[in-house]
Amino acid sequence: MYKELESNFFLLVKLDKNKAFNLVFDAYWSALYKQAYKKVHCTDLAQDLVQDVFVSLWDKIELLDAEGSVLAYLFAILRNKILKLYEKDSVRLKYAVSVTTKVAPSDVHSQNAILEKELKAIIDAEVEKMPLRMKEIYLLKREDELSIKQIAQDLSLSEQTVKNQLQMAYQRLRARVKDYDSSLALLALFIAKHL
Repeated sequence: MYKELESNFFLLVKLDKNKAFNLVFDAYWSALYKQAYKKVHCTDLAQDLVQDVFVSLWDKIELLDAEGSVLAYLFAILRNKILKLYEKDSVRLKYAVSVTTKVAPSDVHSQNAILEKELKAIIDAEVEKMPLRMKEIYLLKREDELSIKQIAQDLSLSEQTVKNQLQMAYQRLRARVKDYDSSLALLALFIAKHL
């Protein structure tokens, strides 16, 4: 049927443009839709693209080369429309990225302040849950800024015990922040060590 349609299409156009168009529409709509959907993964958008293809065909039906394939012509129009769509989306994406990266400094500062406050609350809550000795060592390191050697002397512990307790404290904090939101983990570690 398609071969017959291809060979008789231009004769049909001269005799009855509407009938020729309707035959091509019925014969090729499904194939064009499948191709469009494969490229854009959206039913409505694929249907719109195919509709636009047939509008273009209707507008230029009398100008087509009688030696060419109607189906090839339709697929070429579809390909061009999809490329234009991707190009528009690319421009929109670049614009969206440029707009969203231009955050006012005050917004960045306030966002960082909120994030820092939230992380501090998470860390403080986890510190409260630590065993007493671990908590004591962690607070001496964090708040009093004592060295491992000083903490070991003050608490009559070995330096290795202090290191082990700090390591376990940091592991607990990392795990807690990771459970909360993995994107905050690095910032939390930085704050935990520098607060």
